[in-house]
Amino acid sequence: MATARKATGGGAAWLFGLASSVLLVALWGRAVVVDTGQLAESLAPLAGTNLVIDRFSSWLVEELTQEGLDPVTAEGAAENVLDDPSVSQALASVLGEMVEAAASPDPGGSTVDARSAITPAVPQIAVRLQELGVPVSEGQLAAAVTDLDPIVVRQPATAPYVGPSSEAASKLGTAVVLALALMVITTWVYVAASDDRRKALRSLLTRFSLGALSFAIFLRIGGWVLDPGGGRAPVEETIGLLATSKWLIPLGLGFIAGWGAVAFWLFRKRQVKPGAGSPKRIEAPTLPPG
Repeated sequence: MATARKATGGGAAWLFGLASSVLLVALWGRAVVVDTGQLAESLAPLAGTNLVIDRFSSWLVEELTQEGLDPVTAEGAAENVLDDPSVSQALASVLGEMVEAAASPDPGGSTVDARSAITPAVPQIAVRLQELGVPVSEGQLAAAVTDLDPIVVRQPATAPYVGPSSEAASKLGTAVVLALALMVITTWVYVAASDDRRKALRSLLTRFSLGALSFAIFLRIGGWVLDPGGGRAPVEETIGLLATSKWLIPLGLGFIAGWGAVAFWLFRKRQVKPGAGSPKRIEAPTLPPG
């Protein structure tokens, strides 16, 4: 009987650890997916990736070629323009609007008007091109920007990709509920199979606290390892920002569970009176002489 209870408790403790890991990952993941503002800020470094730069450069080369420049000169001018901070800000703005469009619950789909993001950078781009000797006026560039087609982010009748209404947030929310339910069940089984129930509950709280704190530290260190100096590489910087964006959630849960374990320990210590567990010495009766 004792062996069966011990095995049941061990299995329950293992399942509790597994469920707590799923809970921490799902909570962190859902917080990242739902917070579109933080997500857009984290994705901003992707404006410096080759994919985004090549798309913008191809469009600019095409427009300059239509204005009469030879392709070689147009490509060289486009490469120099890409170094301008206003262009980087415009591309980052486009990515941010794409995140907001991806989170939109509009059943008619969502698009991004790239013209509104690039138009503020047109004067700086025109000045930069004129400094390079490219005979393109600000009006010509503004007309080219006006002809840009909207970027289709989400087709009609398609669920949002991010945000509170997204399928990812729904699945992660389901994972949170299932993990919590499994943690409650395994806690009941583990405590019921233990001789000292308060000690068993304190043990689970301590285990969850250490796991949550370890996960928070892992996110924080992982973000630093991926991008220690900031701006090391666009993709690595983005992953680092995503890792550290919601690291306070597991940290807070770890501290709460830790304080719960300490509270149980203090309560148990007060319940046990000093000397209550030590047996009293019984003196043998002294017989009268004679």
